[in-house]
Amino acid sequence: MNKGQSSAKLVAIFESLSDVTLTVLADFLADPAGGGLPVVLHLADIGVSVFAVGVVGEDDAGQKVFQALQQHKISTSGISRIKSYATPTAAGGGLIHGEHPALLNLIEHARKFASASDGMYVCDHGIGAASPRTLNFIKSNGCLREKSLVARSPLRLTEFEQLTSGIAYAGELEQAIGIEIEDDAEKLAVAAEGMMLELHAASFVALGDREMVVLNQGHDGIVLPGTVEGGPAIDLMGGFFAAALAADAEPKESAELAAKLVGFFLSRSGEKRTRREEVLEFLSATKASRQVR
Repeated sequence: MNKGQSSAKLVAIFESLSDVTLTVLADFLADPAGGGLPVVLHLADIGVSVFAVGVVGEDDAGQKVFQALQQHKISTSGISRIKSYATPTAAGGGLIHGEHPALLNLIEHARKFASASDGMYVCDHGIGAASPRTLNFIKSNGCLREKSLVARSPLRLTEFEQLTSGIAYAGELEQAIGIEIEDDAEKLAVAAEGMMLELHAASFVALGDREMVVLNQGHDGIVLPGTVEGGPAIDLMGGFFAAALAADAEPKESAELAAKLVGFFLSRSGEKRTRREEVLEFLSATKASRQVR
């Protein structure tokens, strides 16, 4: 496939995202750059119909989450507000225990939304709303059967079960798998394959410092030039990747498109809301990829 054909394929996938409905189960943080909020907002910016599911406190930070969702015309019915709870400022803060009543409401909404969606993206930052345990309760009634399910979790990705795909940064894989990657694409691919097998997933995306590895069960691994930085950028890339998979795109093209979309939105930090037409103008040809055997 030449450069022009590759670019045209990514544009076609992007245009198909306006027909996708995605449930985003996420930990929402007071930091507007991290957690679930930027993920759902930017998915809405590119035309994806989004169901947001999570919890916030009845504080200023929680109110700002509600206002941002309302401004983007995203339903807030799946966001539970908890009294005497401070919306966490960072990952791992404000832990919500599994027995908290708010999680029962969250599970109910997530099941309803998942049944009406093409897939789900789970963005776990250790708060409890998007934990592996919560997800197991959600999908136990079969609401996600035969639908795409993608997870992102910096600290406990190995605890998730039966995902369609996952996404992680090299440093996270080093901690989870115990393999030193050292900016080596071959080692990154080995770690990613180990994680994919651990999760019983059909595909996996591993992000290094200079390139990313995309694995697809039954195919050779693909190394793509370019990557995204850790932290919030991976949260965002996971959301775009999940949306493309839900549109029935292949993992390779889904990862390519997701990385380009992340680059676009990060370059526009602080600007007014994006129009889909602007993204279409931005999308350019991808560089050639190479296989890892």
